[in-house]
Amino acid sequence: QYIHGLAAHGVHYLHRPGPTLQDLGYFLLPELGQDKAYISEMVFTFVFLSFVLWTLHPFIFKSKKIYTVLIWCRVLAFLVASQILRIITFYSTQLPGPNYHCREGSKLARLPKPSNVQEVLLINFPQGVVYGCGDLIFSSHMIFTLVFVLTYQKYGTRRLT
Repeated sequence: QYIHGLAAHGVHYLHRPGPTLQDLGYFLLPELGQDKAYISEMVFTFVFLSFVLWTLHPFIFKSKKIYTVLIWCRVLAFLVASQILRIITFYSTQLPGPNYHCREGSKLARLPKPSNVQEVLLINFPQGVVYGCGDLIFSSHMIFTLVFVLTYQKYGTRRLT
């Protein structure tokens, strides 16, 4: 995740703000806006914590045995492979970010050249993690959510079939 963060921070240095790309998704689902940006993070946090609690439940309730370590090994291997593919795609395809802080005129749309190595390695925490631009091909949040939901669908006892 740290290497992914470094790569996302690096692509933000390359980001060039431009006109927002026309996308059917943006027409169908309106933008949340700055005042409601926390909603997507709350949904992701709920999915993430639900998955972690589900994988740890055999230790708490002593119920159905699932192989927690094996599940986490598989999940983490898939997440690492997905994040590597994501890094390759967002470095090979530079797109202007549609988010409010990535648009023309925003002071966060372009990062100034780093003055030292420490500035790059610390990823400008926490601002650099939250306000990234240029890494648009597919979302890390979507990768994590899909992997967690599909893992539960395969190994969970109460499936949505």
